[in-house]
Amino acid sequence: MSRLLGILAVIILLFTMPTFAADMPQFSLGLGIDYVKGDFNTDFTSTCTTFPLIFDWIPNERLNLELNVPFVKLSSGKTSNMATGSMASGSMAVSTGATDNAGTGAGGQGMMGGAGAGVILSSGESQSGLGDITLTGAYNLVLDGDGSPNFAVTGYLKFPTADENKGLGTGAFDWGPGLSLSKRLGDWQPFSEARYVLQGGSSREEFGARNYFLADVGLGYAWSENLSNSLFCRLGSSAFAGLAAPLEMRLKTVWGFRENTSVEFYLLKGLSNGSPDMGAGISFFVAF
Repeated sequence: MSRLLGILAVIILLFTMPTFAADMPQFSLGLGIDYVKGDFNTDFTSTCTTFPLIFDWIPNERLNLELNVPFVKLSSGKTSNMATGSMASGSMAVSTGATDNAGTGAGGQGMMGGAGAGVILSSGESQSGLGDITLTGAYNLVLDGDGSPNFAVTGYLKFPTADENKGLGTGAFDWGPGLSLSKRLGDWQPFSEARYVLQGGSSREEFGARNYFLADVGLGYAWSENLSNSLFCRLGSSAFAGLAAPLEMRLKTVWGFRENTSVEFYLLKGLSNGSPDMGAGISFFVAF
């Protein structure tokens, strides 16, 4: 009951914010591909390829909402190095939503809508299908000004749309609140965002899901009005029993190459056994 009340609180927070702008709402539609690969300190390497369809709604300068609908393909195979760790050698947990191609959504420069959904994949197995749909939102309590940073409250909700029998999801709702802070200093923008996620699959022993913390801390630079880069560190606590805490560096580029059309690209390098060894992604967005 407490978990259900928490989910309802997040939904109410996202949809009952005051003062909508009088002009027409702004929408954007994105389509992308993300690829991550790693052994997570097991004796086999796993890959996750995600094809997200992303819907953003930004009705005013204070509120934005994002819906992420991913198609996921997972595969794993034996490696030549017999790694050891606390996780069982025959299966592993993979995060299937930690992408950064989420346009103008709730994550600002760093964290975006997907980070969270976990799956179990056995060595030598391959599965594909619809992933867990996520809804994220942010409300700017304080706007970036001459004497103040931008400060926002955020919300995250994962719907169990993935097939748990295929190992594509935990088959339960996840949700969590968060905060973000950023400040433009000329062409530079330091930023940070943190989120605490309560996993609905934590009672499933085969998944070993845990409530976890995730944060991004980084620095952005605007080369021009239409081109920017950001470099940030992602860290947090372990989301699954036997899996190390994530730690990774990410480099992101956003380029508006024509009116109302943009492309986003990122690279990641894992620095712990709780993150992929490497990854990359690209998405295209059209605003209307």
